[in-house]
Parts: sequence; C-alpha cells; structure tokens
Amino acid sequence: MVEDAQGVPSGQEPNQQSDVTQPGPVRPDRRSETIRMQLLKRRRRYGFAVIGVLMLVIVGILLAGYVVIFVRPPAELVVRVDDVEYTRGDMVKMLRVRQRSLEQTGGRLDTSIDIFEALQLIVENEIIAQTAPSIGITVSDDEVDAQISIFIAFLSGVDTAGKSSDQISREFREQYGRFLNESQISEKEHRAIVRRVILRDKVQQFVGESVPLVAKQYHVYRLTVQPSDEIDILQTKYEDMVRADTDPSLLAEAFKNITREFSREPAESLRIGGELGWLPLGIIKDYDDIIDGVELGKLADPVRDRDQRNQLLIFMVSETDEFRDVQPRHLAELKSNALDAWINEQRQDHEVYAVFNSDIYSWIIKQLGISSTITPTPQPADPLQQLLRNQGLVSLP
Repeated sequence: MVEDAQGVPSGQEPNQQSDVTQPGPVRPDRRSETIRMQLLKRRRRYGFAVIGVLMLVIVGILLAGYVVIFVRPPAELVVRVDDVEYTRGDMVKMLRVRQRSLEQTGGRLDTSIDIFEALQLIVENEIIAQTAPSIGITVSDDEVDAQISIFIAFLSGVDTAGKSSDQISREFREQYGRFLNESQISEKEHRAIVRRVILRDKVQQFVGESVPLVAKQYHVYRLTVQPSDEIDILQTKYEDMVRADTDPSLLAEAFKNITREFSREPAESLRIGGELGWLPLGIIKDYDDIIDGVELGKLADPVRDRDQRNQLLIFMVSETDEFRDVQPRHLAELKSNALDAWINEQRQDHEVYAVFNSDIYSWIIKQLGISSTITPTPQPADPLQQLLRNQGLVSLP
C-alpha cells in the first residue's frame, strides 16, 4: 500500500485514519474524583460526630442518674441551726453509730423512734454547742479519747488484765478501726459525735445543779382500762372497800384488788397492784396536774393515755411526803427535764429550720439497710412535717 503526500494510505479516507487513532473510554476527571472523596470523608466525619454526641448524651444521662441517686440525696439539707447545716448524710452517719452500738449489745434500731430522736438531737446538740462556751463549758481532746476508749472497751468486751500498754493500744486500734468500718464513718466524724455527747452531758450536769435532792413526793398508783370497760362498777367497788378511810395501807390494798380485776396493765403491774411508787412531779410530767390535784385516797377521773389513745388511765395517790429524798434514777430524769427546759429557753435565740418527709424517711431506712413496715405514706399535708412543727423543729425557711 502506498501512502499519499499526507501520510494516508492509498485507498483509505482521512476520517478513517482519525477513527483508528482515537483513544479508548474517557477517564474520569481527577477533579470530580477529588470532590467525591472529600464528600465521603465529610460524611464519615459527620457520622462519627453524631455517634460521639450520642455517646456524650448517654454518659450524661448515666452521670446525672448517678448524681441524683447517690450524690445529691446525702448532701440535701435536713436541719439548719442558724448558719450551721446538717444533711441527710450527716443524719445517717449518726444513726449508723447508734445502730452499730445497739447491735453490739443485742439491740436493734427502732425506726419509729430513733430516727426522729436523731433529728431532735441534732438540733438540740447544735444549740448546746453554740451556747456552751458562753457558760464556760468545753470538751478537750483528752476527754474525747477517754470516752472513746471506754466505749470501745465496753463494746468489744476485751479484758485488759495482764496486758502491756502496747498490746492494749494495738487491740484498741484494731477494735476501733473495725467499729468505724462497720459504721461506715471516719474517725474525725465519730470524734465529732462523741464530743457532742460529752458536751451535752456536761451541760446537763451544770443545769441539773438546780434540781433539789429533796422534794415533795406522791405515793402513786395507776391502772389502765378501755372506754368500754365497766368503769362505774370499778369505782363503786373501790369506794365500798375504802369508804372514808385514809389509811395508806388500806387504800393500797383496795386499789390492788380493783387493779387485778379490771386493769389491762401488764402482768408485773398487776402483781404489784398498779403501784408506781414515790414520785416527785416531773417523772410522768404529762400527768403532773392530775397527780398533784387528786384528793388523797380518791380515784382520779379517767384520762386518755397519751401514748395509747384507745386506753384510759386512772390514778390514785395514797399519801404525800413534803420532804423526801429523790431517788438517783428520778434525779437523773429530773436533770434531763431541766436540760430540756434550758434548751427550749435557748432555742428562742436561734433560728431553726428542718425539712423531713416520708421520702427522706424511706431513704434513710434504705441507707441503714433495714426494713420497716411503718414507713409513712407521703400525703399532701405530710404528717411528719406536722410532727416536727409540734416538736418545735420546723420554722419557716
């Protein structure tokens, strides 16, 4: 084949030569490929960002739940005396110490009493702590050490006879450490509680010096009936036995007879004929006005039992003694009454606020690891709040 002057083979058109030299399929534009890759990377980054945000949300929810369940409740306010605040956690620590002490001696925490007493003690002890320095009463570290040593020795029952001081000290640290661990409280926190206990006792002794060792006393008898009982017959039988006699022995025998026939007191009270013994005013202070007002040898009018509202109490005083030595157990109770009166007087100089409801009560029960069948049911007008108001523990914030 002969090429012409233009380099085209003879017998072939120029256009045919162009078809032969045309390249294959057109390659993608590099710029378009770069854009596509950038979009793909962008989508991946967006996906990772969404996943990251979701993970943060989940972690935030878990963290918020942890704070709500475990962090916030212990830190929530329960009591404030002036500028000093006590939280749920403070109250639980105080109760754990009492719980552990009771368990060591075979007792058990009474949730219907001990929780409310703990709340009241927090208020009273803070008032004492703020007021005691003004009357010159303080507590030293040595006194705290001594009290803790006595306390741990009593709980552990360890005999120190024949032991060296190093051995006694080592055993004390072991026993004390075990007590703190089981009570879930630090040594610093426990020492603060012990300091308040000692301070309270010192103030009670100071205030109690005003309690007389000799006082007028009443020989008191008491029986328990219910409103549906034959009270009229009881009174008639007693009057028939006594008539106009005022002999204390006869009065005691007559009361013993009607007690054994009509009273709903426990067996031991029935055995002793309802005798409460010689009492100064203030020992059963809810009934002081009755004891002081009833005529000797006469049955007082039935009065509602302050603790058991479905029962009635009938008192009788057989004799009085204007100057009688106060028994030690009664003296201790009168000193406690004097401290209560002193605290109530000091309370007027302090701003006290407390918040306590059924939810807090249930939370504390749970933290103490005990069950209770008496947990109050939350109500719009919470009965626990009313109880606190009646006890003077709640004022407006």
